[in-house]
Amino acid sequence: MNGDISRRSFIIAGGVGLTLSGELAAQAKDIKPDENCPFCKIVAGKLSAFKVWEDKHFLAFLDHKPIMPGHTLLIPKEHYPYLFEMPEKRCSEIMSRTRKLSFPIRSAMSSKRIGVLVEGFGVNHCHVHLVPINGSNELTRKGVTGVSDEEFKRVADLITTAIRQNIER
Repeated sequence: MNGDISRRSFIIAGGVGLTLSGELAAQAKDIKPDENCPFCKIVAGKLSAFKVWEDKHFLAFLDHKPIMPGHTLLIPKEHYPYLFEMPEKRCSEIMSRTRKLSFPIRSAMSSKRIGVLVEGFGVNHCHVHLVPINGSNELTRKGVTGVSDEEFKRVADLITTAIRQNIER
């Protein structure tokens, strides 16, 4: 044998991979919060955040170090360190929620677009950044500084109102 894999072997191996993926997804139900994770603490109510939306599986709140005003984080309520470690269903759901939230955030912040970032190095809990932008060079970490709690609350209220008007009808 020269290391080539037959079509039949490939299909069989793929079937095993699918079975293993199904097992990993089933194990995801057993995921516990990470006591040291700030996002798990926000979900548990142990840390405060300017929340703008939530459902049974996800929570959206303003980034405390925004790139632009209205910079929102969308997280799963379960602790997954990385987007592609989530079960496929949750991964699809977070992208669907990202899309739904982008419209009211864009409207509330009067921005041309919503930039989306997923990198996860700052906090080891899957999170999607939804950043209101008006140009191609605005997705940098230099961001906004010196934002007061009053300004965060004002922006959170704008976004929450837009979400209620656009999503929760």
